[in-house]
Amino acid sequence: MLKLLSPSSPAASPFLRALGSITGFTRRNPNLGRRAFFCSDAKNGDGVVEIEFKGLGNESEAKSKSSSSSAIIPTNLNPEDYVKVLALPLPHRPLFPGFYMPIYVKDPKLLAALQESRNRQVPYAGAFLVKDEPGTDPCSEMENNIPDLKGKELFDRLHEVGTLAQISSIQGDQVVLIGHRRLHITEMVDEDPVTVKEKPYDKDDDVIKATSYEVISTLRDVLETSVLWRDHAQTYTQHISDFDFTRIADFGAAISGANKLQCQKVLEELDVHERLKLTLELVKKEIEISKIQASLMKKMEEKMLSEQRRKLLNEQLKAIKKELGLEADDRTALCEKFRERLEPNREKCPPNVLQVIEEELSKMQLLDASSSEFNITRNYLDWLISLPWGNYSDENFDVLRAQKVLDEDHYGLTEVKERILEFIAVGKLRGMSEGKIICLAGPPGVGKTSIGRSIAHALNRNFFRFSVGGLTDAAEIKGHRRTYVGAMPGKMVQCLKTVGTANPLVLIDEIDKLGRGHAGHPASALLELLDPEQNANFLDHYLDVPIDLSKVLFVCTANVVHMIPTPLLDRMEVVSIAGYITDEKIHIAREYLEKTTREACGIEPEQVEVTDAALLALIENYCREAGVRNLQQHIERIYRKIALQLVRQGTANEPAVGDPIQSLSDEPAVVEVADSDEHVVGSKVRRDTGNSSQSEATKTVEKVLVDSSNLPDFVGKPVFHAEHIYEQTPVGVVMGLAWTAMGGCPLYIETTQVEEAHGKGALQVTGQLGDVMRESAHIAHTVARSILLDKEPDNTFFADSKLHLHIPAGAIPKDGPSAGCTMITSMLSLAMKKPVNKDLAMTGEVTLTGRILPIGGVKEKTIAARRGGVKTIIFPSANKRDYEELTPNVKEGLDVHFVDDYSQIFNLAFGDHEN
Repeated sequence: MLKLLSPSSPAASPFLRALGSITGFTRRNPNLGRRAFFCSDAKNGDGVVEIEFKGLGNESEAKSKSSSSSAIIPTNLNPEDYVKVLALPLPHRPLFPGFYMPIYVKDPKLLAALQESRNRQVPYAGAFLVKDEPGTDPCSEMENNIPDLKGKELFDRLHEVGTLAQISSIQGDQVVLIGHRRLHITEMVDEDPVTVKEKPYDKDDDVIKATSYEVISTLRDVLETSVLWRDHAQTYTQHISDFDFTRIADFGAAISGANKLQCQKVLEELDVHERLKLTLELVKKEIEISKIQASLMKKMEEKMLSEQRRKLLNEQLKAIKKELGLEADDRTALCEKFRERLEPNREKCPPNVLQVIEEELSKMQLLDASSSEFNITRNYLDWLISLPWGNYSDENFDVLRAQKVLDEDHYGLTEVKERILEFIAVGKLRGMSEGKIICLAGPPGVGKTSIGRSIAHALNRNFFRFSVGGLTDAAEIKGHRRTYVGAMPGKMVQCLKTVGTANPLVLIDEIDKLGRGHAGHPASALLELLDPEQNANFLDHYLDVPIDLSKVLFVCTANVVHMIPTPLLDRMEVVSIAGYITDEKIHIAREYLEKTTREACGIEPEQVEVTDAALLALIENYCREAGVRNLQQHIERIYRKIALQLVRQGTANEPAVGDPIQSLSDEPAVVEVADSDEHVVGSKVRRDTGNSSQSEATKTVEKVLVDSSNLPDFVGKPVFHAEHIYEQTPVGVVMGLAWTAMGGCPLYIETTQVEEAHGKGALQVTGQLGDVMRESAHIAHTVARSILLDKEPDNTFFADSKLHLHIPAGAIPKDGPSAGCTMITSMLSLAMKKPVNKDLAMTGEVTLTGRILPIGGVKEKTIAARRGGVKTIIFPSANKRDYEELTPNVKEGLDVHFVDDYSQIFNLAFGDHEN
């Protein structure tokens, strides 16, 4: 350890005298030992670990005075005197003698001990750099781990050489230290004291002088180029000539940007020449870093000056053009227009999209306005900026309002409305709604498209519809590449541009009628569009930037679910919509169709009356389809004829041109005429004086009554007759129930005997049947023979008869596994010469053992049975649950039997009707 010189000593340099005046130290006995203490959280003792060191004086004298030093506190302390100090761990850099350092002490006990030492006028502590943990990065942050080190563990982690520091101030947990001299610790206080001193050196050594001068020269260069340590240097530059060699080495290492291990190496080096060499290496590196920094700064300044100069020249160019009256060119004006359109949505636009827009704008400014690339870039920018990036409409999660909207727009459809209300309820609980895929499957005309519009109204979302029926080009969904002539984005991008929000309701119509062409499969392109796991980053080929479609609600419509590709169907939630029964059609016609048509034709309600009997006849004899589109067309046809009739009556009642009623006076003339049916017909005409006259007439004509008797006058002869072709079902004829894309319909199966001879048993089928129904016919023939053999063993009808099975309406293709039991009943009726019971219909597939298999389309077939006047229906037992889910108005007045085996059907078909 170095020996301090008293500030009053003649040998003291001006630097040391200045230091003495700052610290206020006076000279005392330097030959006293010193102790250093480490604060710990140990519960035994006072929680302080001591480390002892001493000066170069008499060891025995120090020991004799150590007992009294704790009781007597000197008024004027000197760093050479015996003092009790605490050891402070430094996490980042060592403290060099002559320098300030603020540190933060997080250990409350250590902070309290420092404050106590300062209050006792013993403002000294030992500052030691903490060693890095083995296997860790020396540059890593370790300040947070220091408070966890206590006692012996902390002692082992400290470097042996540190700095005796004066506690200048304590503010909160910040302690400001001033370094004085080196300290060297080796062991705990219970061992013998250790001695610290620097190796002696020759001040007149030329090598040391040359090294120090080189350090000083390099330091001057560093201070000229670097402002990082200029505040420290200002304190010492005036005393640079009075620095001794040790101060020069410490000063150079302290202001360098070296890491803590390199600085600690300088601090631990006791040989002054070696220390100077280490410091020279550090400051040389610092001067190289300063040169690199200056070079970078110069380049940045040149770049900034170039940009400022370019901007200034552009402003001057604009000013010159403005003075000369010259307008900006098309490219500049167009770029400014694009930037103005982008500005309102700039904050919501994704960063990657903004980058693409800026690049395209810069590219467009360099292109010739007459080039084809310029038009491509302009169209591309127009699409990019037009999209609603981050713009979402405020959704309405009011379930009661949604229920009211759906009920006003549609009658019935309980299952569909319940599903939409569930979606709204989930959105209300979550505070947000995610996009879903709902597929509305049902016959044409049941209101699938209008349901989608009502859902958008209920949710307060924008609505967009596009049909994919017959779509053969996948580019219609994913867009074209920009390199193609006439390239356009896909339907989804067009949708977003049209609606102006990023969370619309998109109705994809006729998804079961997708085509397949040479330009790719559109169904595969729809997978990315509809899949919730993929459409958050939907990539359109034209835009070539990701688009978030996860908030879009997709509603698809289809007539036949099995026509939808399986991967696409797997991502949808199918909601089936069956056809309407007669009661529902009457209500829909009265509440929706008739009102809308009357307003479209401009007819007042008091001018027309359509009776319930007329509507019932219209539905039964003209409009038997599952939906109501054909019914709407017939109602429009009725009202068009009524409008023509009303106009003709009004024209007949108008006054002639030369009628005396047309007075030239300003008073209006009013004429009232009563017809024979006591209906008042009025005409009110106002004539203004002058060459041109304008008339406003309000006429009341005879009310038109539409009843079942005069219905053919409006819509022609009935298209359909009663579903019962026969008043009493003849032998060999049975009514079945079929499902079609238009809904359910009755399906008669007829069997007759063509030829009878011994061993001529055979079966012929007609009616344009598919392979499945042909197989069902042969199975039914086999099962019927076994049943007849069991019921009438002596009857050889099937063995000796050639049968002909036919299903009427041969122009319509028929196929499906649900006519087996009906065919068996028809064959047995012919074989036993027994007609089936009246008002009976059945459906179900039969196995060779007589078991009845389940079928599909229970609701459609039930509606078809009601429409055909059937009272008794036979369903497979497996379909009992499907039937129970139907609404009460569909099941009203029906006697339904659920069977497992054909023997139960045999008893119902050929048993006593009364029973």
